[in-house]
Amino acid sequence: MKNRKALALIAILALIAVACGGSGTGGSDEAEVETTEAPATTEAPATTVATVTADPLVLGTLMPLTGDLGFLGPGIESGAILAVEQINAAGGVNGQDVVWVQGDSGTAPDVASASLATLIGEGVAGVMGAAASGISLAIMQTAIDAGVVMVSPSNTSPQFTKVKNGGFYARTAPSDLLQGAVLAQVLIDDGVKSLSIISRADSYGRGLAEATASAFEDEDEGRVVNTIVYHDQNATEFSSEVTQVGKNNSDAIVGILFPTTGCGVLQAAFEQGTIETPWYFTDGVRGANLSSECGLGNALDGYKGTAPGSTAGAALDAYTAAYQERFGTDPAPYSAQAYDAIMIMALSAAANGVTGADIASGLVEASGNGTACIGVECLALAAAGENIDYKGASGDINLDEQGDPTASTYDVWQITSGDEEEVIKSIDFGS
Repeated sequence: MKNRKALALIAILALIAVACGGSGTGGSDEAEVETTEAPATTEAPATTVATVTADPLVLGTLMPLTGDLGFLGPGIESGAILAVEQINAAGGVNGQDVVWVQGDSGTAPDVASASLATLIGEGVAGVMGAAASGISLAIMQTAIDAGVVMVSPSNTSPQFTKVKNGGFYARTAPSDLLQGAVLAQVLIDDGVKSLSIISRADSYGRGLAEATASAFEDEDEGRVVNTIVYHDQNATEFSSEVTQVGKNNSDAIVGILFPTTGCGVLQAAFEQGTIETPWYFTDGVRGANLSSECGLGNALDGYKGTAPGSTAGAALDAYTAAYQERFGTDPAPYSAQAYDAIMIMALSAAANGVTGADIASGLVEASGNGTACIGVECLALAAAGENIDYKGASGDINLDEQGDPTASTYDVWQITSGDEEEVIKSIDFGS
């Protein structure tokens, strides 16, 4: 790993005792993305962290704390909070506590854009977020132009693989090209021969719907996707879309949904009797308490879904134990990916410097190709200039040059009774 400032950093660390610091606190809804880029910011604000070894690392989070994905954001953010607290307790970066600034992406690009502007004004070098693919696509260029790195724990749209990001964007959740293949295999294993899909009409929904349909029909074994119906993510009435998705008497229906509009879809399906056809879901509604929130009773019992998960092993065990001790509950969905997003930014900063450009230069190296290590034990190795292979709470990650993980794990989850869910199996993909 690059280590232009390692000698200066070692000198500083030699003068300090290991600190026990706090979090440094400063206190996924998607919209259809236009093909035009967000307005460019030609230069970073004056408050951006200066390129000096002794400066603190300033990181922000940009999660949906309100709106349609508000149920998901705080849980994801908890993983980032844990990472910052552990880093600071181990002495921080550059011998100083990491400074954490909270932002709210809300439910629309304009809300996220305003929050990002605030974070940039606070001098952040990196942002953990956004949660939803459409939100990140809408604000990414603004972050890049300001020299701010974005690492998302939950962006899954295949579109990111094609976006030129200059190394300033990465994600710790895998592309939905993989989730589509996993979901298709679950359907095939369950004996489904004919399928209909109803999905959000945004980058997340379209990408996952197309990936699922392609994988389901990939082999010529008589399997067919009868229809794919896209619904407007701002709609309030879904009867016609549900009628379309139910008219072919498919063996199963895949719902690629977010909670609020998803309730509208499922309530229409309940009224039309389409809910009696087995439904399969994705990560957009995992943990959303659909049965109670949508007033469906036990109509969804037994129905399955897929979502990015975490790879079993020492890193996950350590993370789970620390999370349970800190928050008194099991880790929330995508919180492990959030923990990893913060960690790889901090590890790159420890080796290369605390500006956005410094962090961007070492994200790939921090995620693989060196000495295997877990959590904050990687910090000393990175600061000493050693190449590291960060073993994340969510898995090996191993970013490619585009910032995509090349290793991942998926959970197959099932609604057991009402709002209760359980993971029935996990599937690993290695790099």
